[in-house]
Amino acid sequence: MLIPHAQNYFNELSHGTVNLQIDIHNAMFTAPDTMASYGSDTGVKRDSSIDGTHLPMILAEEVIIEFSEAIDWSKYDLNRDGSVDRLLILHTAIGQETGGDSNRIWSHFAMFQKPLTLPNGLISNHYAMASLGSASDGFGTAMHEMLHQMGAYDLYPSDGQQTSIWKGVGDWDIMASGNWNDGGKTPALPMSSTKETIGLYHYQNLTFDWQQSTDYCHGPTININPADSFLPSHKIRISNNEYVWIEYRGGNNYDESLPGTGLLVSYQDTTIAGYDDNELNVNNKRPYLKIIEADGNNELLSGANQGQASDLFTNGSSFGSQGIEIRNHDGILVDWFAEVIINTAIEISFKTGSCSSQFTINVPDHAITTLLNEPIVFNAETTMACNLENNLVSTDGRLVSINPSQLYPDLPTEIEISFNSAAQHNSKTRLTGDLSCNNESRDIDTEILSLSIIPQDGEFSSSIPVTKDITIAIPIESVGSGSHIFTYTIDGPLSRIASSQQTLSISETNSMLMIEVQPNGLLSNNMIVNGEIEIMDSNDNKWMINVTLTAESAVGNSLNDYINPGQLIGLACLFAALWVFLTIKDAKSGNTQVVEETTILPPTQPTQFDAWGRLIDD
Repeated sequence: MLIPHAQNYFNELSHGTVNLQIDIHNAMFTAPDTMASYGSDTGVKRDSSIDGTHLPMILAEEVIIEFSEAIDWSKYDLNRDGSVDRLLILHTAIGQETGGDSNRIWSHFAMFQKPLTLPNGLISNHYAMASLGSASDGFGTAMHEMLHQMGAYDLYPSDGQQTSIWKGVGDWDIMASGNWNDGGKTPALPMSSTKETIGLYHYQNLTFDWQQSTDYCHGPTININPADSFLPSHKIRISNNEYVWIEYRGGNNYDESLPGTGLLVSYQDTTIAGYDDNELNVNNKRPYLKIIEADGNNELLSGANQGQASDLFTNGSSFGSQGIEIRNHDGILVDWFAEVIINTAIEISFKTGSCSSQFTINVPDHAITTLLNEPIVFNAETTMACNLENNLVSTDGRLVSINPSQLYPDLPTEIEISFNSAAQHNSKTRLTGDLSCNNESRDIDTEILSLSIIPQDGEFSSSIPVTKDITIAIPIESVGSGSHIFTYTIDGPLSRIASSQQTLSISETNSMLMIEVQPNGLLSNNMIVNGEIEIMDSNDNKWMINVTLTAESAVGNSLNDYINPGQLIGLACLFAALWVFLTIKDAKSGNTQVVEETTILPPTQPTQFDAWGRLIDD
């Protein structure tokens, strides 16, 4: 299945620039235990034992150890850093994601808790595992997992706790639900942002050199001829670390299974947290990557669908400051718009109202959380002096004022937005309208949550018994008065041994978060357990409590018990090698079976984490 299909896929993906060589190890490995020993679920935790062990990793370790001397592993260390970069392990059963029962293995990419030692000083840090039993239906998922080894991130909610029903960028990208296109047989190609992530720079940076004309200032024009064999994408920076991508989808076998063919526009925010644990695109309110839906209904964003032909821009449509609006994560509308004309080819022309932008503002990122009568602070700058014209309104009816209103050339100025009265506790309003400087306006639309009390970031450390269950109380600092209920999650290695309620009431006096610690046989003396408590409000703003717990076997240990540094539980899930060349070469003395993976129906179960707090990717 991988030969020649994987070669064809990567040839199309890279426009012939990727050299894909597949080595298949010709010896089968017979697992010493039953399928359930490697794939049984515990509750909602896939492929996990009661103590949190990620069971398929045991199988992966057994396979690598069995063939460690028979394979020339150096052929797969692509960047010569001493670590194997590409390894796909295929089992013969049907994968759980294709409809296999709860004792089957769910296809995944994972990091070993401790690198496996190989001959000649090499190590294996990670692996991808997929299913042969799913036959051609598993091809898309196998490619999805291998792209992780090239550095690609999931583009659907992959955190295992997110309740949102959105599917990220859906069927438009193999790293979202596009691996299931055509039942998994014809997966989507990656979108332009994913190609950039794995080192394929098949795009042009679009910069605006505005020229005055009768009606508007005119910028560059993009011409796309669908008949051309190579169609570069275009990338527009709209603020620091925020981009708009413009690309044509169609003209190859894999795009035939997309929801439609035509002009696709997307928005990328690289300030989003979650790179280390592959949890970038988990929140549709704060996406790392989303489709700018040409139909304007945002059904892909809301989870009503996984992508449809009406997401594509058609003849006579427009996007930017006119047509389908594009705003940055501050809620500020871009100051240009694009008009689309389609005949036999596609023409995209850019226009703006001002040929030289002289006025910028920087509002707090994403939605805002404030105390009841607290002003909102933002920065403004101009190249020419002006008096700011305030045309902002609050949807709750309060009057909006700004201070100061005078801007001086090239002098960044801190501006306060105030209201004529205090907000109600736990109330939301939208701040909309524009601020103008010398006839140049900046349109704002942002949400404000007002609370009487707000938590603060913090640190907590304590000692815990090695074997005994214990309840620890973590103090929560706050500002304000009254009380409010927040949600929270426990993240990192701490989540393996800690549990608690998922809501927290914070008041102005003695707020404590009670955590139940159950060692579950995972701790030893002097072991250090790190983790984070993420406290979140209804606007998805977060406050972090960094937790460090040290396991101690008993009171009165000798000094020698504390000399050696603590052993960390778990490792952060780091993606290895953003290398373009995917090679799994055949070793003369070894053989690796390369097979397809399992995929027929889009998975509906929540993504889980392995025994070390790392993502088990679907």
